[in-house]
Parts: sequence; structure tokens; C-alpha cells
Amino acid sequence: MLTRLTTRLMRTIAIANLAALASGGLPACSQAEFGGKDKTAASGKAAKGKSKGDEGNLGGLGGPGVDASAYGTPVTDDLGRPGWVDDKIKSLVDTLFRTGAIPSLGDNPGNGGGSGTSSSSGIPKLGEQGNPGSGGSSGSGDGTGSGGSEDGQGKGPSSLFSDASGVLWMPCRDSAAGNGNFSSDFFAKVGAKVRVAGEFCPQAKIGGDVTVLYVIDHSGSMEGAGEEGPNDPTSNGLCGRFKAAEVIAKKFASMPDTKVQTGVIGFSGAARVDLQLGSLDALNAVVDKSKLFCGSDPSNASTNYHAAFTEAKKLIEKVPGKKIVYFISDGSPTTGPNNPSTSGLAAAQALRQIPDLTLFALFVGYTKGKANNPQGYLEQITGNPKAVRVTANATELVQAAAALAQPLVTIAPSDVVAQVTSGQSTVPVKIEKIEARKDAINRFIWVTEPFELKGVAGKSSINELQVTAKTSTGDSVKSGAEINFNAN
Repeated sequence: MLTRLTTRLMRTIAIANLAALASGGLPACSQAEFGGKDKTAASGKAAKGKSKGDEGNLGGLGGPGVDASAYGTPVTDDLGRPGWVDDKIKSLVDTLFRTGAIPSLGDNPGNGGGSGTSSSSGIPKLGEQGNPGSGGSSGSGDGTGSGGSEDGQGKGPSSLFSDASGVLWMPCRDSAAGNGNFSSDFFAKVGAKVRVAGEFCPQAKIGGDVTVLYVIDHSGSMEGAGEEGPNDPTSNGLCGRFKAAEVIAKKFASMPDTKVQTGVIGFSGAARVDLQLGSLDALNAVVDKSKLFCGSDPSNASTNYHAAFTEAKKLIEKVPGKKIVYFISDGSPTTGPNNPSTSGLAAAQALRQIPDLTLFALFVGYTKGKANNPQGYLEQITGNPKAVRVTANATELVQAAAALAQPLVTIAPSDVVAQVTSGQSTVPVKIEKIEARKDAINRFIWVTEPFELKGVAGKSSINELQVTAKTSTGDSVKSGAEINFNAN
């Protein structure tokens, strides 16, 4: 097996004189060695953190369809940077497809974890301009990051290394930024096949009239009544429900060309309109906004989903423009007509029949291992698994609200196309799989089928892959890879 020093030397020699390197002969490896890095990076950065003996340790790549003589530059184990991936990233990507979560790497596409809502007073004002940060997931994903087959030879789209000599991971980026293609080197025999996997992160762009309606649970368990909870207690006049509303309002207020109005419905055993629909300025004019979101109803502290969704429908059904409802609760329905769960679901489904309406559900107070996980029921309530977050406490609730503070975007498999160009030849590439991530909205993972790189032994050839998708909002997202194929 090539040592790292030898590999780097060969890479240097190859770039300087590929023909001479090919004629001089290349030592074979018992396993494929893949490498690559952003060409703008320093030569040694891609291998940072690797110990001796890591090179080429790809988890048993000697299976069918794998080119055992392939070799390459040092691998990178950083999913946030383009480059050829090793078995660690294979395992993480496999886990992503199986569970929709990569907890060891986080899920924030842009600017770090947390809700980013701090200000000089600790809590920003509703309607305050600025971006509160995209937050992260609620922490509800239970994947360990250790997925993938034990021998690296599993079958199907989730076993990325079973039928290709390399897999390139392409993190999402701003397609409009004009950053050009990701560039990576790949060394292998003529005829080598590769897969490319990557992520689209379309930004939800809306304009015109938008109504944001909060439906807030004030049942007794929020404050700890009846030996339940407290799941979102009030402290210094503040609670997680209030902070979550702040984050959401702030995010929508920052969207350009958008006129936002908002209202608040409170519920426990019954429901009422606590704030009629009005501008964000009207909401900010409320002297004690925390009363709209915090506390519990001492005289009627049960939980009535049917009443909550029915009241929301009455308030919002004739409102023009886009409508986004944020339902925040800490318990399953305990009261309502007939069967509380059945009548609650029916009322939610009736609400969702209103045109141009999206319903999000945020749950606070569930910890892993408890019986009666509300996730499945809430997915029926919203009609969309991506619109649900189940959190353990107020901090996670605020993070989840930050992640959901945008309209949903979808991408249909039929709206994704890919092609690879080498020289004068352009051929289509099949997208074998595209899926929405389960732990973060508006993020989609795609994988190409294995495709053959075009090249001539002893030469370096550019193979340019372009993957483009149309979103449900009519926008286009794209990702490109410039693969410098060094053939031997």
C-alpha cells in the first residue's frame, strides 16, 4: 500500500508529468485508495487529522465492481468540504439515507448551531429586523453516524462504494454566488467509474402577503400542574414558547418584499383568539407579549386539539395570501368531541384544506425512551414529516422553531437532471436517488448512478458534472463538479 508520502510524491510528479509517471509504472494496492481536495487548499490540509496507516483504509472495498488498482491523493473526512470521501463519510452518508440524520456532524447549513436570538437584553423584539440564524435540528434524530454495511459491500443506493471506484461528496452552497464548480483530482485506471453524492439547500423565497398564526398550548403541564411537567415553565416572564415565536417572527420580518401579519390563538381545554390578526407592529405594541405565549390555564388545564384547530380555521380561512400556522404543544389531546385524538386529527385536516396553508407542529417535553412518542401522530396532524419537531425542553424548542421559520420547498425526482461533459462529449447521468432530509427542512440529498470517467492513459482529462433541479417555488438549484481524472 502506498504510504502518504509516496502518494503525495506521486501526485506531485503526476501533475508535473503524467505521461512520464505512467510509463514508469505504478505500484498496485490491495485496496482502492481515493483522495482529493479543493484545489485551492494547501497540499497537506486534506489529510489533516489522519494517523499513519489511514490511507486507503476504506472498509473492505475489494468487492464486486471495485477497482482494486485505483489510487489517489490523501482522502478528506470533512463532509463540509468537497473532495473524495473515505469510509467514514461513506458510513455517515449511508446513515443519512437510512435515518435522515447525521448527529455527529450537525444539521445547520449555514451559520453554526443555536437559534442566534441573543441581543443586549437577551430576547429580541418581535418584528426586529435581522437574521436570527438558521438554527439546527431539534435534536430528535437518533442516528449514530455509524450506518452502512460492515464490509462496505452492501447492495442498493445506500451502499455507495459497492459498484464504483470512488464517491465524491458535494456540500450544498449558494448557487447564485457564482462560485464555479467544485474541483477535485481523481487517480485511477482507464474505465474507472465513480459516484457523486451531494446536497441541495434551496432557500424559500416568498413575497406578498404572508400570515403567520401561532396556536399555543396553555395546558397545566406546561407549568407543572397535576404532577405533570413543567415542560415549558415561565422564568422572569419568559418561556420557550415566547422565544420560539420571537425567532419565527424575526425570520419572516427579514424576508424581502413580504408583508407579514400575525395572530395568536391560545388553547387548553378550550380555545380562544388571544390576538386578532394584525401587523407585527401591532404585536409589538402589546405591553406584555409573554402572556400570549407563556403560562397555563389554571381552571381548564386539559388539552383540546380539536378546539385549537377549529378556532384557527375560523380565523384564517378567508385570509388571502400564504398562511403558515405554528402549533406548539406539550401533550397529546386529552379532551374534545368523541375520541380526542380522532377529532383533533379531523380538525387539523380540515384546517389544512385551506389553500396555500402550511401547518407546522412543535412539541416540547418529550425525551428519548418515553412511551407514546408523539412524532407519528403529529406527522398525521401536519400531513408532512418535515413539518414536525419533537423536542425535550425549551432550549430545543427555540432551536427547532428557528429551523422551521421558513416555508417548505419540495423537489420532485423528475425535476432533477444531470450530465457529464468531457471534451466535446456530453452524456446524461442518471440520478439514482434524491430524498429530503428528515431532520432539516428544505435540504435534499442526491446520488448519481456510477458513471465512467473519460480519459486517456498517461493524461489528465477534465470531466465536468452538472446537476440541476427545479424546486416547487419555480427556482433552480444546481451543483457542479470538475473532476480532474488522471488515468493510468
